[in-house]
Amino acid sequence: MRRALFSATATDQVEAWCRLHLDAFLSLTVGIRNAAADLVDQKLQFVGSESGKLLAIRGLVKEGKLQPPVLVFVQSKQRAKELFAELVYDGINVDVIHAERTQAQRDRVVRAFRLGQVWVLICTEVLARGLDFQGVGLVINYDVPPSVVSYVHRIGRTGRAGHPGKAITFFTEDDVTEGRLKSIVHLLREAGQPLPDYLLGSNPKQRVRHQTVAEREPISTIPPDFKKKTRRTKKASSANTS
Repeated sequence: MRRALFSATATDQVEAWCRLHLDAFLSLTVGIRNAAADLVDQKLQFVGSESGKLLAIRGLVKEGKLQPPVLVFVQSKQRAKELFAELVYDGINVDVIHAERTQAQRDRVVRAFRLGQVWVLICTEVLARGLDFQGVGLVINYDVPPSVVSYVHRIGRTGRAGHPGKAITFFTEDDVTEGRLKSIVHLLREAGQPLPDYLLGSNPKQRVRHQTVAEREPISTIPPDFKKKTRRTKKASSANTS
């Protein structure tokens, strides 16, 4: 029996497992290992602080650069809920997928996104792999991914089937000082993507100090009453699809 395994990334742990459990194991890499597709235009965008991320997204909307369909990745379900409320308040056609949503609710949202009924989809790591969306032109990493493997899988939702795509990663002063960008900077440098001069001095081989989930300020600029209204609307929608 012959087996073929395919992945956008290949970690040392996965390769070690394959060598242990598969006979005559052979590993082939197309292009640069653990790198994004050449068709993805990758950008690191400095936003200063956490509040600057919302300003950046609203700036994209104002400039007409948030062209659907768009995927926005955040680091936790709580932040997904918070960002969802903010974008609903802004009048954006948006929905959200995270671990608290049932499979039926996730299927409904994915179907609506594929049909163009949802323009912006906010998600956590649960959607970074395994789903193929046609026509996604923009992926936004609202929060810096926890690893370079996660980064590659997230931005791999665009630039598919020969179509160009764009990926924007927001980063703050804390992301720089805590070393959360080092592996991503190294990846972009290897891929020949443009980078700010002050990031080029980071040592990719230096151990990253920050290994745990980053502590970030809540995403909160809208009136509390509107948040309550948004939660009630989501609960009613969930009840109708459960």
